[in-house]
Amino acid sequence: MQKTKWAKCLAPLALVPVLVLSACSGSGSSASSSSNQLAAKQVLRVTTTSDIPTLDYTQATDTQSTNVLEMVNSGLTRMHDNKVQWDLASGAKVSSDKKTYTFTLRRGIKWSDGKPITAQNFVYGWQHENDPKAKPAYNFLYASAGIKNAEQIENPKDPMYGKYQKLGIKAIGTDKVQVTFSKPAPPFFLSLLSTPGFFPQRQDFITKEGKNYAMSPDALLYDGPFKLQSWNKGSGWTYVKNNNYWDAKKIHLTNINIKISTEEATRVNLYKTGATDTIESVSGDFADQLKKTIPKEVHYGLTSTTRFLYVNQKTNKYLRNAALRKALSESINRQAFVTQLMKNGSVPSNFAVPKDFVKGPDGKDFRTGTPTGYPMGSEAQAQKDWATAKKELKIKTLNLNFLTQDGDQLKNFDQYLAGQFEKLKGVHVTINQQPFANFLKLQTDFKFDLSYAGWAPDYQDPMTYLDMFTTGHPENSSGWSNTTYDKLIASAEKEANVSKRWRELQQAEKILIKDNGIIPLDQDGQVWTQKPYVKGLQYPVYGPVVDFTGAYITKH
Repeated sequence: MQKTKWAKCLAPLALVPVLVLSACSGSGSSASSSSNQLAAKQVLRVTTTSDIPTLDYTQATDTQSTNVLEMVNSGLTRMHDNKVQWDLASGAKVSSDKKTYTFTLRRGIKWSDGKPITAQNFVYGWQHENDPKAKPAYNFLYASAGIKNAEQIENPKDPMYGKYQKLGIKAIGTDKVQVTFSKPAPPFFLSLLSTPGFFPQRQDFITKEGKNYAMSPDALLYDGPFKLQSWNKGSGWTYVKNNNYWDAKKIHLTNINIKISTEEATRVNLYKTGATDTIESVSGDFADQLKKTIPKEVHYGLTSTTRFLYVNQKTNKYLRNAALRKALSESINRQAFVTQLMKNGSVPSNFAVPKDFVKGPDGKDFRTGTPTGYPMGSEAQAQKDWATAKKELKIKTLNLNFLTQDGDQLKNFDQYLAGQFEKLKGVHVTINQQPFANFLKLQTDFKFDLSYAGWAPDYQDPMTYLDMFTTGHPENSSGWSNTTYDKLIASAEKEANVSKRWRELQQAEKILIKDNGIIPLDQDGQVWTQKPYVKGLQYPVYGPVVDFTGAYITKH
């Protein structure tokens, strides 16, 4: 989820009555020049680290499932080449109060079985995503976008709970989808439409498949660039080009063979011996090795994942002390953390919203003016603030429980961070590594002092990183509370003036970081390899984790 560049093919969101996004659907690079002559065989071989947890769009919450669904299915828009593009919709009209969007579907769009995609498929898909019987895992995004009645429909305590028929969407004929909002549509709405939870669905197909729905390639319908030809659980899967996709002529790859390999050494060996064309993810140590022999095939980029520590102020009275939180943050050498441990292009941060993620109404990146965030001070200042904290709290020593997930790489991260904190004389850190399920439960129950955390965006807007730190929010595992922060976020959620809203979000982030509601660590980087004959493959900062839609193979 992914790098944003508001180019001329996207008009400023929610500022004009008619939106003018172009299709902009060509490959990321030109495949027509003589030096990039297409190979006769357009097959890409990929290694990845894990299987697909689910193909059911109501249950997809992880990046692997989401990425697969974004390759085989489509929504009204699509993220590609770091920008929002029209996909199944050819355009939209927006009411003057920005509370109604009317989308027009492209002519002749079809499902993989040849049946037409209609406006009613969107109505059913969105309603199904908000039907409690479907047990949707990620439908809160409807409420986040302010779609009419979504918040009430999703709230078990509201009289409207479960009445998904009242959701703000309706079909006008077969080719127009009208969406209504309880307040002016947020700027990120069009990017949100590119995610699986907003895709169309066929009621007849889901009903027919019943419990088998999405359990195999044959139990899924496709309307995106590719289809799943096979899925050998635990081993891998194969995409094939979907010739019924409206823009199929722009899709070059005919097959993408994905092989699962949990051992990184195996993935690297397969690549070095020519058995695969790309490795989706390479760790820093292996990247260093490969750079010595094949430097031009090792690629680095940023992701939109920011990593930080929750600081439990709910049950730990000591961590409510501002000087203590400040000292803990100042004690960390973030540059050494990313260069010596992560070694994957990550950058140190003192921010919550990543750079190169989204641009504001002025066309500037959110991080412009504060590229590294809001640094607190030096290690020497950390010692002074620790002395102040000890005096205010009337303590000489402090024991901290540091909760993290298990894993060898994380163990190294944990030990490094614990060592940084213990530079403050009298601080002792106990590392508590837990399997993921246990980790989440302990974090939710506030049974920790510090907890390793990270966040990847749900939509292309700073709000996806900021609203979760409001008082009482279920994701606010710091238990941090700031009245001014809460007011800024509440105001930004309702503000129609996009410039004022942007300023409010920047002010809110500054308060969060300066008050150490969390302790930021880094913005994650990513490393991948690809053979020189692989072109147009994208690993964007926002959008699909890996985007095959513009990829192609040249003669070699």
